[in-house]
Amino acid sequence: MLGQNLEPVQIADLVAAERRLRGVFPPSPLLSMAPLNQKLGRPVFLKAESLLPSGAYKFRGATNKITTLMETYGPEIGIITASSGNHGMACALAASRLGISAAVVVPVPTPQIKKDSIRALGAQLVEVGETYDESFLAACEMAEKERRFYVHPVSDRYTVAGQGTITLELLDQLPDVDQVIVPIGGGGLITGISFAMKHLRPSARVIGVMPEGSAVYYASRRAGKLLTLETCASMADACVRKTGEEYLYPYIEQYVDDIVTVTEDSIRQAVKLACLYGKLTLEGAAAMPLAALLEGRAAATDHTVLLCSGGNIDQSVLESCLRS
Repeated sequence: MLGQNLEPVQIADLVAAERRLRGVFPPSPLLSMAPLNQKLGRPVFLKAESLLPSGAYKFRGATNKITTLMETYGPEIGIITASSGNHGMACALAASRLGISAAVVVPVPTPQIKKDSIRALGAQLVEVGETYDESFLAACEMAEKERRFYVHPVSDRYTVAGQGTITLELLDQLPDVDQVIVPIGGGGLITGISFAMKHLRPSARVIGVMPEGSAVYYASRRAGKLLTLETCASMADACVRKTGEEYLYPYIEQYVDDIVTVTEDSIRQAVKLACLYGKLTLEGAAAMPLAALLEGRAAATDHTVLLCSGGNIDQSVLESCLRS
């Protein structure tokens, strides 16, 4: 596919990505909030990726990948991507700042706040299908027809390297980190984090969390091979997908210590607790690491970090969670 790079990720890629990103935004905050710690009964740290310029960690990978494409092919390129929302917003923002055209294909059920933001940032928005998988196929057809460079949301060397800069920041902010709990959707976030962590601080555990209704990597680990689910659904819309990524699956199997699942009720409760006690507005996917603690699917250690991946949640969904 034009623009996609499936070569192996290198630590040098993360160092180069961090250098690019530091010229665009500062490291995301690492917070330890007393009200939430009191509620949980012990301290945890929140890596607030929800406070990045696009409202989610995706801005890292999108900025790094698009900048790399421009360095290689020049400033006149156009890009396209498929996204459940956050990656599309990140690509739209990065493209706008870099002065290039962008098209974003999203599933029809994508939260309205994400659709509105993509349009407001100047990208062409195309709504296709009920899931990311359907949007992806449509975006591939458009990329070939319009000769746009495809910016894959997860399966790309430079996208993964961008997400891996989170680990570089964590090791600077909390050198004694001994566990990171990370939401899994397509798998690019946990691949970048775990790849970097196991090379730079191998003693730290990396735990992945998926919603019960869309847990392809959890099911694949149990089966010993990459699966495709028959159905998938969750309020954690950023994680709803039937298929995993062949490029990422070996990384996840090698570097991620454990994968757990959480219920929809736990996700809703975690959104509520994060807002009221953690003082962060989180979307469903971003609240899943906290949900894993609430359910007892993972246990907090002395230096546990919860990866709060994004805050782009519809107002109606947030209100529903707060009423629960």
